[in-house]
Amino acid sequence: MTDATHARPDQERRWPDWLKHLRRRTTSGRFIAEVDGLRFIAIALVVFFHVHDYLTTKFRIPAGSAANEDWLDRFAATGHYGVHLFFIISGFVLALPFAAHYLGGRPPVRLRAYFIRRLTRLEPPYIIAMLGLATALAVTGAARAPIVPHLLASLAYVHNIVYGVPSTINVVAWSLEIEVQFYILAPVLAIVFTISDKWVRRGVIVAAAALVLAIQAWLAPATWVPLSVLGFLQFFLCGFLIADLYVTDWKGAPARTRSWDIVSLFGWPLLAFLWMHDAPNPAIFIALAFMLFCAAFRGTLTSRVLGTPAIATIGGMCYSIYLLHFPFISIIGRHTLPVGSGSPQWVHLLVQTAIIVPPVLLMCGVYFALIERPCMERDWPQRLAARLRGKPQVA
Repeated sequence: MTDATHARPDQERRWPDWLKHLRRRTTSGRFIAEVDGLRFIAIALVVFFHVHDYLTTKFRIPAGSAANEDWLDRFAATGHYGVHLFFIISGFVLALPFAAHYLGGRPPVRLRAYFIRRLTRLEPPYIIAMLGLATALAVTGAARAPIVPHLLASLAYVHNIVYGVPSTINVVAWSLEIEVQFYILAPVLAIVFTISDKWVRRGVIVAAAALVLAIQAWLAPATWVPLSVLGFLQFFLCGFLIADLYVTDWKGAPARTRSWDIVSLFGWPLLAFLWMHDAPNPAIFIALAFMLFCAAFRGTLTSRVLGTPAIATIGGMCYSIYLLHFPFISIIGRHTLPVGSGSPQWVHLLVQTAIIVPPVLLMCGVYFALIERPCMERDWPQRLAARLRGKPQVA
């Protein structure tokens, strides 16, 4: 994964020393706090969605819909859109170094290092999590399909393609397969940043997103589209457009104003309203999300809130949380499910969320600290090899 660079001094000063030990490590040693704040929003939506999904499944309650008067239930049922926000973030983060090179005169992206970084940064946490979950399925006998072939397909990021359904080892891995497909495509798509005229360049990005939406509508009956990068490419392209603005117009240091806070204040509730009422036009979703992402960087209060150490720290752990939250919700929920079950559905949902989420965050945080965060060090393979050979490490 290519990590976002550029950090303002005020962001660095706000982080307590003890919390910095849990903060995401980046390739350059710097980071954009607002990005981790946006990751927090995305992962919070996904976790809330799966808590709600667990309750509705166990109690056989119909999931939220526009016809349901319980607005909290309807909102929780739309949490899967958090994955779409993750796709926009990925588009921004992966496009940033390419845009910085072509448009900002920064050093070029070496593709060999780009792909090796993916292997050393993201693969160990993913492989360990998938092997652990597969082992748990084998020991408990809970697997509903042969474990080994589905595990191998998941580890190769082809489960969506081979079986036409999300991974039976870890259902959330479906989106990670799409992320990998985009990771491969990103260097090719980044050629758009070689266009010098910014309006032509941005017009090409917008036109490409519109073309993708048209293709999706044309292929709508095809079941493979929602399980491939083609079904979500417009969100990644939205991230490309934001990266263009970040490098060229904002020069890596967006000016902040209160007017953008107004966009956040009304935009996020409006986005949730559209989700809850099944707004049919995906272009509206993307346009509004684009404005909200801009507001995340440009809003005075918005950027401060998203960059709050506690929020950004949890957002920085989103990969570990995403990998493990689904099985942990099930493990904890089977013991806590009766608590609050006699209350109205929205009360039961809040009670279970309050009970389940803290231990889930704790366990995922431990995984992040022990497994994922060490892999954020660029030279960890060399350090590990040196340790195995018994050679002293140079500080």
